[in-house]
Amino acid sequence: MRSGRSEAKRKGGGASLPLPLLLILPATSFILVLYIYPLVLSITRSFTLGPESLTLANYAKAWALYKKDIIFTIEVAFLGTLLAIILGLALACYARISRSRVAHFVNSLSRLTIFLPYVIVGQMMRSFLAPHGFLNIILANMKLVDLDSPIQFFNIRGLLLGFLWKEIPFVSFLVSSSLQVIDDCYLEAARSVGAKTRHVVLNILIPMIKPTIIIAGVLTFCTIVSTFTLPYMLVTESPTMVTVDIAHRVTYFRDYGVANALGVLLYLLAAPMAVYYLRRMVREKIYGY
Repeated sequence: MRSGRSEAKRKGGGASLPLPLLLILPATSFILVLYIYPLVLSITRSFTLGPESLTLANYAKAWALYKKDIIFTIEVAFLGTLLAIILGLALACYARISRSRVAHFVNSLSRLTIFLPYVIVGQMMRSFLAPHGFLNIILANMKLVDLDSPIQFFNIRGLLLGFLWKEIPFVSFLVSSSLQVIDDCYLEAARSVGAKTRHVVLNILIPMIKPTIIIAGVLTFCTIVSTFTLPYMLVTESPTMVTVDIAHRVTYFRDYGVANALGVLLYLLAAPMAVYYLRRMVREKIYGY
């Protein structure tokens, strides 16, 4: 009887093999339906034009019409990411080294912007950066600007300010979690041999949290590249960002071919960052570093 039960268990064990697959089926199906399928469909349709197949006409048209916007998007993405990393890192290091109430208050206050959606940020920035908005009024009171010819911010300047206002706290939040893990003994040892604050930051803190900084940069870059609301609300002149062009081609021209081609260009722009992020997460999960 026992041998019969053991044999039955061994035979039944084969039926339990698909269980891990069944457990990951919902998540896998979700990714396939909402991410992989639209991605493949977008790439496929970007190479089709009417009855023709495998044509580059959509890409040629997209480049001819929106070359300046593509370059503008790349400039905003890289410049915004670089500034957000530098300023967010400075804020996080200041809060880590200072340990004062003022530093804690500033760091906590800045994180409130993380939870605001971009549509609210865009509306706030429109009021703040308007030709006769709050910023120009302050500058006029300081005799730095004439309100008859105020500084125009509804361009790359205002767009970068909007992205930085949103992304600096996000970078600071990610970096701060890694900075808090660093033991104070490293800082005290450096100070005991005469290291100044900038040496502590550049030679101790930043090298120890380099992976986190890179991940923060990847997430910030992908966020800037994919954001539609902020450039739509803040940029009132040409050039603008590619996400606005995609919406324009679909809404006014029903030109899905060019829209898909522009979307593929954004995929290619963000793909190296996404691949690095995924490889980093997998390596950290497997090897712990």
